[in-house]
Amino acid sequence: MQSMKKAVLAACATLTLAAAPAQAGTPDEPAAASLTASYATAPCDPDGTTGADAATATRLNGVLTAKMRGYMNAYRVSCARMVVEAVRDRGLAERAAVIAIATVIVEASIQNVAETVDHDSLGLFQQRASWGSVEQRLDPTWATNAFLNKMIRLYPGDAWKSAQVGEVCQAVQVSAYPDRYQVQAGDAQKIVDALWSPPGRAGADFNGDGVGDIFSETTGTLNIWNGKGSNNFATRLEVGGGWGAFSKPVAGDFNNDGVSDLAAIKDGSTLFIWNGKGGNEFGPAVEVGPGWAPFDGTLTSVGDVNRDGHDDLAAIKDGSTLHVWNGRGGNTFGAAVEIGGGWSAFSKPVGGDFNDDGIGDLAAIKDGSTLFIWNGKGGNNFGAATAIGGGWARFDGTLTSLGDVNRDGHDDLAAMSDGTLYLWNGEGGNEFGDATAIGPGWTPYF
Repeated sequence: MQSMKKAVLAACATLTLAAAPAQAGTPDEPAAASLTASYATAPCDPDGTTGADAATATRLNGVLTAKMRGYMNAYRVSCARMVVEAVRDRGLAERAAVIAIATVIVEASIQNVAETVDHDSLGLFQQRASWGSVEQRLDPTWATNAFLNKMIRLYPGDAWKSAQVGEVCQAVQVSAYPDRYQVQAGDAQKIVDALWSPPGRAGADFNGDGVGDIFSETTGTLNIWNGKGSNNFATRLEVGGGWGAFSKPVAGDFNNDGVSDLAAIKDGSTLFIWNGKGGNEFGPAVEVGPGWAPFDGTLTSVGDVNRDGHDDLAAIKDGSTLHVWNGRGGNTFGAAVEIGGGWSAFSKPVGGDFNDDGIGDLAAIKDGSTLFIWNGKGGNNFGAATAIGGGWARFDGTLTSLGDVNRDGHDDLAAMSDGTLYLWNGEGGNEFGDATAIGPGWTPYF
């Protein structure tokens, strides 16, 4: 999605953003910044909005505190998502995305405005004609990069990383209303936190800081190591005991509140869920239902494999056939969907989004040696197995997906050998960096 299709202008449509009467803005508010007006708007993502966009909008409306509280919808999330993706794809730090999102909140209320309601300004950033053509300014990727180009030029040596968010926004935009950007910085950070690691992922984040965590219950006690970014982890935190009767838990967001939950099978039969509350705290066990005996020992969280905005579960029956249960939110799941056989030669699969397309994938080790990935295609379909590489024999049986632990927007893998935990940072496109040794002493937990 590096450029919008030429047909995007033809697809412009009037989007009513609120029930209030339309207005053109007040003397102290640029028209394009109004939340209650109706404008001709262009799509942000040429592929449209997704179920994940709608789910993210619902979560954000409950946590935002400034201008956009209650006004987020699937379209606005898709626009913010395109801005964040442009920053991440460029390899810039997350703060650049916060600066850009704060700007589009103020300038266009996160809408790709396709009519010139404020002089000749267009698009998410309300860029004037001197910035580029109409088509360019209505392409969120082009417009974001144009904004970033000027930001970097004005703040050489990465000075934008330490400057106040509102100051940088104003320097780039040269607005008549310079004080409006900084007050949106807090909400911009929340929006970026929700979008920096794309949906479709199965990583654990129990303290809500957007960094993947490690967790283990093999000692009978739930232990959590909170990720701190840059492949660093906090010291082990004992959360609670009583896990001896349960299978190895898996992490996902099963009630769609934006906080990672845990799921596990008790006594080889009944599935339970513990909803995360943030801060490494969990609610009481919620009984989902019985009948999980054939799947005990292979339960895995696969992210969102049918792209409806809900996290899904998967497991292998009788050591051979993969099944998927599509999440419906509220800790509920649809009936088991049989995906296919041939899994007896592989280790227990783990989930993640390893090609960065927003759809859950699977990874597993074949015959104790070669790592394979199956990329999700949506609709519970997976592509053919892709061989990633050999040399995984010593890690067979401990492979795990951690989400994004170095905060670069790509899902990572981990495994243990001889008591040392190793980490492979995802690079997108099913590629991973070299193994990084995190440290010894992990034998009791894997």
